[in-house]
Amino acid sequence: MEILIAGGGVGGLALARGLAGSGHRVRVLEAAPALRTGGAAFTVFSNGAAALAGLGVPPGDFGGRLDRLRFDTADGATMVDADLADVARRTGFPVVSTPRARLIEHLAEGVDVVFSREVVDVEVRPDGVTAIDATGARHDADVVVGADGHRSAVRRAVLDPAPAAENEWTTWQGLTRVLPELAGGTTGVCVVGRAGLVGMLPSGDGLLQWWFDVDGPLSGPPAAALAARFTGYGPLVSALVEQIRDADLESFRHVTHRIPDRWGRGGATLLGDAAHAFPPTQAQGANQALEDAWVLSRILRAGPASPAEALRRYERLRAPRVRKVSRRAVSERTNKPMPAPVRLLLGLLPRAVVARAYAAQLRGVSSVLHGEV
Repeated sequence: MEILIAGGGVGGLALARGLAGSGHRVRVLEAAPALRTGGAAFTVFSNGAAALAGLGVPPGDFGGRLDRLRFDTADGATMVDADLADVARRTGFPVVSTPRARLIEHLAEGVDVVFSREVVDVEVRPDGVTAIDATGARHDADVVVGADGHRSAVRRAVLDPAPAAENEWTTWQGLTRVLPELAGGTTGVCVVGRAGLVGMLPSGDGLLQWWFDVDGPLSGPPAAALAARFTGYGPLVSALVEQIRDADLESFRHVTHRIPDRWGRGGATLLGDAAHAFPPTQAQGANQALEDAWVLSRILRAGPASPAEALRRYERLRAPRVRKVSRRAVSERTNKPMPAPVRLLLGLLPRAVVARAYAAQLRGVSSVLHGEV
């Protein structure tokens, strides 16, 4: 088949890698003039790591391994201490924080990417699909996959013209060489208080992925505004805000898509944020895009009776899993202080119980760990 993928981000490139050697002709149409390697880092949880391994890109080759993830209150009390090494043992796959640029570059190896080709419309016919790019050129295919983000033109054309809904939360993030005592280890720390959440994860090569989840807009230059807002969050956060600069920061509004049962029609479907954008508070955006790519690549490799049949099967498998993540993410509950009784209860749980629950939660949102294809 002729397969066109709109968008050369993580999901689109992962699908193309998963279809390598399948006998299909696969091309990625990317709006940018080169690979989009900006952005900070991704937390690749065990389900995403399993998908990457299945796509031929083992995550252990790059990034920083996370063996432990601690959630503290702003006043220094530990609420949850998750043994991620135990989660890795239970699932068979590690948890890794990897710079976005490194993951994009690895996924793009050997992939046919056509740059400066933004897909702006899609026409679905009984005998195929046509993607139309911003130059007016028409690209005929058997399958078109919209992996073009939460502002997806493919989604507007084949599913729903409504944009993703914004909420009041914004993530300010960066990836820099700060806090070497944390960046050089395998422990991630999240600190939660009334101002929001601060996350800090070692990402390999002395880099630290850090972010601030903030309710509402900042006033003034962002680095100074974040330092003022997160005063009293303990020594790690104090040291972090002293070292970051405005140039280190990128901001992303939290958005959510409605996730229907069907993500397209005929030979067109969606993948990743184009299908199911949700806030990053569950750290599953990239992981679910990788899961989409793994499932869809396996189904398309199988040589279905028709493209439409293959795509609807993919959508039926993925929609229930993604909805579970979305429901948790839209609550933004991980960004808010826990009630005292809940904190007390969590503090009494042994680390092995926490790891078992974490692994069960990941399996619950994963098609890959269930081997659903």
